[in-house]
Amino acid sequence: MTEADRTLLHSSLDKVVVLELTDGSRLLVQLLVIVDEEPTPDLFCTDVDPATHVPIPNAGRSILLADITHVAAAPEPAASEPK
Repeated sequence: MTEADRTLLHSSLDKVVVLELTDGSRLLVQLLVIVDEEPTPDLFCTDVDPATHVPIPNAGRSILLADITHVAAAPEPAASEPK
C-alpha cells in the first residue's frame, strides 16, 4: 500500500471504501476501526450492500494492513428504483 493509500485509509474512518487485497480480491466495506500499530497492524470493517452502501448484518471482518495493496473511495451507490 502506498503512502497515499494509507492516508486515504485513515481519512475514511466510518466511510465506505474499496479495498484491493494481495490475493487480487476487491471488497466494498465500511471502515470501523484502524489499528496501525505493531505487532499486527490491521483494520476492522463490515461488508456493505453495493447498491445501497448499507452495512450487511454479521459481515464484519478483520484485515491485516499488509494484505491491502490499494484503497479507493467507493463509487456512489446506485440510485434506488422509484416505487
